[in-house]
Amino acid sequence: MEQTKHKSGYLELIAIIAIVLFYGQAAYQRNLVWKDEITLWSDVVKKSPLKGRPSTNLGTAYSKVKKYKFALEQYQNALRTGSFPLKAYVNLGNTYEKMGQLELAFEMYKKALEKTPDDYMARINLGGLLHKQGLTEQAIKEIEIALNINPGNLEALNVLGGIYANKGLTNLAIAEYKKILQIDPDNARAFYNLGLIYDKKGLTGDAIYYYQQAIRLMPDYPQALSNLGCIYGRTGRIEEAVELFKRSLNTEPDDATTMFNLGIAYEELAKNYGQRAMNAEQREAMKKAIETYGRVLIIEPYNMQARERINKLMAMSSGAN
Repeated sequence: MEQTKHKSGYLELIAIIAIVLFYGQAAYQRNLVWKDEITLWSDVVKKSPLKGRPSTNLGTAYSKVKKYKFALEQYQNALRTGSFPLKAYVNLGNTYEKMGQLELAFEMYKKALEKTPDDYMARINLGGLLHKQGLTEQAIKEIEIALNINPGNLEALNVLGGIYANKGLTNLAIAEYKKILQIDPDNARAFYNLGLIYDKKGLTGDAIYYYQQAIRLMPDYPQALSNLGCIYGRTGRIEEAVELFKRSLNTEPDDATTMFNLGIAYEELAKNYGQRAMNAEQREAMKKAIETYGRVLIIEPYNMQARERINKLMAMSSGAN
């Protein structure tokens, strides 16, 4: 019995190592795209160190790969050049916010507004930050000021909708998102946010419709694909759920939650293939489930649910041999 346990653990380790090698190579290839962008703008910054736009673009490239310290350096350089100072303050605020340094983010947005009180983007970002800090009324006030400056601004309407949704004021949130669609009927994010509200309300049919519209407009929308996959999984449309999770992971390959849900979907497929002696389709679905949970462990090594499911599936697989 002990020998079987050791063998199972060894096989689990081998499977995970193989997955690491395969997906590590895929991650390397994806990173080459961003590396090219960083290389491009680094070269421009070297050639034009006194211009703010190249530093701003290089900072944005670093931000895309979550290298926030490097992004900060470039935005600070853009600020020193004296060109695009307001955008530099807002970019610094955004970056500090992503790093969890909310006080510094607040300071940057305030500096932008001290110089230009009519900077509606700084107002919108400040409103979003205040909402994160639980200062909802102040957040709404900032967004309303932004909308007075720039009526119909889609970002302001979206943030306001999010504030209302988080407060549980779903009817007000729905109204804001529908305003966005009146202005921009092809706004995928507004469709997604409406889907999210109806999903939380348990109105599955409406949620499916809005998620589908978001995906129609943005076929690689990872959150919409993943959430629609969850609905399909709950309603027995397992094969469709699998495809949606896979599409979501093509865009967000490190999303451990979507990956875990894909593993569950493969398990459900295995169950659907029959309850009698294990057939080839069941074995394949179980193998894919194990591989998927292995990928979860690469991202979250201490995810006990994924580890337990791997052990359970490997025990079932061994017992069927």
